[in-house]
Formats: sequence, structure tokens, C-alpha cells
Amino acid sequence: MCSVIVAVHIPRLALLVALLRARRPLDAPVALGPDPGAPQVVGLCTPAAEAQGVRPGLRVGEALARCPGLDLVVADPGAAADASERTLERLEAAGFAVEPIGIDAAAFDARGTMRLHGGLDGVLRRVRAALPVGAGGRVGAAPSLFGALQAAHEAPAGRPLILAPGEVAGFLAPLPVDRLPLIPESIRALHDLGLRTIGQVAALPRAAVLDRLGFPGLAAWRLACGEDDRALRPRIPPRPLRATITFPEPVGARPALDAAARLLLGELAAAARGRGAALRTLAMRARLVDGGSWVRDLALREATTDPERLALAALPRLGEIPAPVTDLWIIGDASGALGGHQLTAVPSPAQELRARAGEAVRQVRAAQGDEALLRIVEIEPWSRRPERRWALTPYEPVPE
Repeated sequence: MCSVIVAVHIPRLALLVALLRARRPLDAPVALGPDPGAPQVVGLCTPAAEAQGVRPGLRVGEALARCPGLDLVVADPGAAADASERTLERLEAAGFAVEPIGIDAAAFDARGTMRLHGGLDGVLRRVRAALPVGAGGRVGAAPSLFGALQAAHEAPAGRPLILAPGEVAGFLAPLPVDRLPLIPESIRALHDLGLRTIGQVAALPRAAVLDRLGFPGLAAWRLACGEDDRALRPRIPPRPLRATITFPEPVGARPALDAAARLLLGELAAAARGRGAALRTLAMRARLVDGGSWVRDLALREATTDPERLALAALPRLGEIPAPVTDLWIIGDASGALGGHQLTAVPSPAQELRARAGEAVRQVRAAQGDEALLRIVEIEPWSRRPERRWALTPYEPVPE
């Protein structure tokens, strides 16, 4: 049976959350303002602001010149992350194994749940019921992940867009080439060649794409042709624990923040041990005095309940907080196994080095993506052109 990937997309989720907290209407010219210490550019903006020429990434002065009535609101990434998590939890409660894709999108394979919900129509009804009311969530379905995500982006509000296996390439053809998962330099290279749509990329010869853009470009070319891109990677539903502290007055001193964080980490570690589990990830949140929030997510190298190891991973991040804090809370995922690793009696130095290299590769890819570590391989040793003789491929550590 062909895959049926269902994707959901909530446009401007971070902006909607900020508007709700600031009590601003969606039909007014509003944009997300810059974070403290960040470049002075605007973020997501409402359709009314876009109609007057405001775009994300525009400098604040130019945005105000184009739209004198523009209202800037403070972003609240913590509240946006919580809203996204609630949507994922509702989808998982319906039996879907969901892969989060950013803060505003998610996808799952519907094949295993069609009988449970009475076919694809029943699945889509259940998905629409899980989306937040009034957020304008979109739903798309296609045989591939990339096709389903683009269908969700293009679907009208309240009506899912379903693509049959033979319709994906034709649907993708008129979409802008910027939708392809390529780095900005590659997108600019395509624009310099006069390529503006995904269909124009799909019409290129395979060898020309590989020669010009390398293996990342070849992967994007396969997506443009409507081919399946990759298997889904559903997340393990977290078992969250939460510890919170509210300061009587805003706190900006680092020693005070460190002491508060240690108390919260100790509380989380004790609660995880009480469940017979260990903490796998930490989500650090802080409410800033100006009404915004600060967010950092940490993936621990090993699941643990040791407060000192938790503090070693978490406390250095507190130095990144840009303003005094009124509330600090830490959320831990207590889905790890409580226990340690069995060590060999006489470890081999070579085995230890290989194990550490493999773990380092895994952590870098988890944080930066599969293309963060590449190696050079020789493909056409007879060629005199370096770009044809050598190519970049994903780096794999030497197996034990």
C-alpha cells in the first residue's frame, strides 16, 4: 500500500500567540519586534502589514517607513512552543505517530490509523478537530513528506488538500523554488540561472544538478520530481515534568538565576527518580520583564537524574538570557531509562575512540542536520575538473 502522509501547518503560529497575549487584532498591521540584543529586523507580520509592503527580515526603520501605523509586539517563543506541544499531544491522543517539523508543522503516516478512524476522511476529520480553534490550521495529504507539507501550505482553511500519487509533480511544478530544502547560496544560484519554480528545477538533467549543486541539490531535484524523500521519524511522546519559580522582583543577577535553576533541577531529578525514570531532555523557559520570553531546549548526552550533571548542561545557557527575569521554569522529559552503561573490564583505546566519534557524529547531526558533517570522495578520477572528480557525501564514522 502506498504511503499516505498527512501534514498539518498552522501559519504564523508564533505571531498568533503574541497577538493573543498582547490583545491585538489579527486584521491590524502588526509584526513581531526584534528580541533584545538581536538584529533590528521585524519578524512574522499580519496580512494587513504585508499589504503595505512589510516583510519578515525587513529592518525596523524601513518597515515603519512603509507602514507608519505598524505596531510591533514582543515575541513569546515559550508560549508558542507550549501551543505547538498541545497540538502534538492532541494528535498523539488520536493514535497518530507524529514527527514535529518546526514549531508550526507536523506530519504522520496515516496508513496504520485508517481502519481505526474509518478511512482517510475520518483521519482528516480527527486531525482538523485536533487543531487549535481560530488559528487557521491547514491540512494536506500526499504519498511523500515534502508533497504533504506543500499541500498543507497551499490548502485553504477548513478544507484538506489531498494529492494522489500521480499528481504530486504537477502540483509542485508552479510553486516557488524557495520551497526546496536548500541553503540560501544554492537558492541564489538557481535564481541566477533563471530558475524560479520547482517545475523548472525538475526539468533539469540529473547530471547537471549533481554537477552544479552536489548531493544536496540532487536530493532537492528528486523532491521536485515528486519522488519520495525520506521516511518519517516520529517522536517518542514525552513524559514531561515541570518545575517553576516566580521571583518577587525581576532578577538579572547570574548567581541568583544559577541558584534558582539548581533548585528546579533538583526538583525535576527527584520527581524523575520517583517515576523510576531518567531525564532525556530539558526545556528551559524564562518570562522576561518586558513581557517576552526566552527559550532554550537541551538534549542530554545520556538520560540522567544526577543534579550536578543536569546543572553542568543547563547553567551555562542562563548567560544567554537578554533581560531580567520574572519567572523561570524548566520542563524535563522523563522518558529515559533509569540506569547506567555497562563498561568493559579492559576497554580498548581504539574502540573507545570509535565510540566517541560515533556519538559525536550523532549529536552534531541531531543538532545541525544530516548535512552538517560531510566527507570528500573521488567519483571520476580521470576528470580534470575538481567539481566532477570529487563530491561531498555524508560522513560516517568507522564501525566498531
